Amino acid sequence: MEVHDYFRRLGHDNHRRLCKLYGWEEKKSKASWGAQIVDYEKIAAAPVQAMAAADLNRFLIVCALVSDLYCPGYDPRQTLAKNSNLALAATRYKIEAAKITTAIRVELSSNKDRNRVKPTTNNKSGNTSARERKPHTQRK
Repeated sequence: MEVHDYFRRLGHDNHRRLCKLYGWEEKKSKASWGAQIVDYEKIAAAPVQAMAAADLNRFLIVCALVSDLYCPGYDPRQTLAKNSNLALAATRYKIEAAKITTAIRVELSSNKDRNRVKPTTNNKSGNTSARERKPHTQRK
């Protein structure tokens, strides 16, 4: 019951982060006033109830650190503050955050490269169509 109470006090944004972290589906339901809402307490109730004691302890730790799972500012390259709970926990458990950050940046940049659209070829010579070519500048 204490876990449910702690989860309830986290706030909307942290509920969303936990649902994404644990892979819980965010189903919308109709509220009494007609709006579509997501009842995070209801979504978390069954999975938390099914957790073993060790899993509950981990869940409470994640709940305590979940507020640090966001971009700390408008700059996505900005690093996590050294005095944040997540950074302090990483230091305590001897996790090398710099290595993890580097690995994630490399992975994200490789995903970005893969997702870029390549021009298609419309004829056998391999030339791109007039639509796909860059416009020529006029000479004076």
